[in-house]
Amino acid sequence: MQASRQELLERLDDAVQLIIAAVREIEHPESLRVDDWSAKDTLGHIAFWHESFARNVSALASGRDPELLEGTYPALNQRGVEASRAMTVGRIAGRIRRAQATIRRYIVKLPAETAIPYRKGSRRYSPEEHLVMVRGHIIAHLHRVERARRRRRHD
Repeated sequence: MQASRQELLERLDDAVQLIIAAVREIEHPESLRVDDWSAKDTLGHIAFWHESFARNVSALASGRDPELLEGTYPALNQRGVEASRAMTVGRIAGRIRRAQATIRRYIVKLPAETAIPYRKGSRRYSPEEHLVMVRGHIIAHLHRVERARRRRRHD
């Protein structure tokens, strides 16, 4: 049985809370290496893409064409990380929570046949596919953060 949009949205809500909590629990998250970034940078990366998702969903629900991000994934990822470097973890978390509130408000209004873009040149996803994909992205980063925390404890 396939999950409803509401169930998928609740799973995304949970993932958002888990990644924020995981990074907030880290002492000096700016110094914990998680792959190529710090734990704090990872949260900034998530904020950047989550805000883009929120803008796209809001535009579509309002009958407008979304203003899509343009560029390669590495360049966009770097832009997102750099935009958050001077922010506190609390401020970045607030950005993610606001984006999630926007997603929650608008994604339920989208017809099933709506195709949500990710960036210019990317394929489009149904609301359900997009919720699953975004949750998977956040959970993958959560697992990387948790592994980095375990490594730090064992060093």
